Amino acid sequence: MNVLIVDGSRRPKSNTGAIARELQAQLELAGQAAHLSRVPKWGAGPEATGEALQKLAAADAVVLVAPSYLDELPAVTQRLLEDVWERRAELDSHAPLFYGIVHSGFPEPVQRRAELRSMRFFAQQMGWTWMGGIGFGGTSPIDGRPLEVAGMFSRQLRKVLPLAVADIAAARSFSPDTVVRADRSPFPMPVKVIIALVNARTRKTVKDKQLELDAKVYARGAARER
Repeated sequence: MNVLIVDGSRRPKSNTGAIARELQAQLELAGQAAHLSRVPKWGAGPEATGEALQKLAAADAVVLVAPSYLDELPAVTQRLLEDVWERRAELDSHAPLFYGIVHSGFPEPVQRRAELRSMRFFAQQMGWTWMGGIGFGGTSPIDGRPLEVAGMFSRQLRKVLPLAVADIAAARSFSPDTVVRADRSPFPMPVKVIIALVNARTRKTVKDKQLELDAKVYARGAARER
């Protein structure tokens, strides 16, 4: 099967890229033809969308790997999906299987639900078969490193990606077991403790940088006061 993996981040050294590359390597080991592509940079011309359409037309399955930015897909990724939808007629009714993988620094699964809903909606509007999505939390400490180098911080990913690869290689939807395992927190402590630690760190950052969280950015005269 010809699988197109789309790296939904424009950062040169990103956790998204690390996940996408590991996914590609594992799919190739499973005997699949896996190709990796990055979303076009912001402001790229129509030719960038045309190139993406050519790759999509050759794919039996597409896996979009993307980070969570402010509870949504990155702007460049969203822009690509919109451009592809506008030019969907050029695919001549070709409909690859569509999978989604989202990650974020937050451990709670709810933090990644919006992105997966956006991916599912895109697939529905394109007339593609939505094969499900999985989300990984606590990925910030990976810091763009290869997953095997990231050690304990990528342990959850390294355990679950083989399950996702097996589903994709078999052209089946992500299994409930794959989804549940991906949702598990990678940190060896209760989520409530993690949230308390993150909140404490946030309060310290606010204090150290003397940030005014209650400031009304667009209030009349706010710009002059600053």
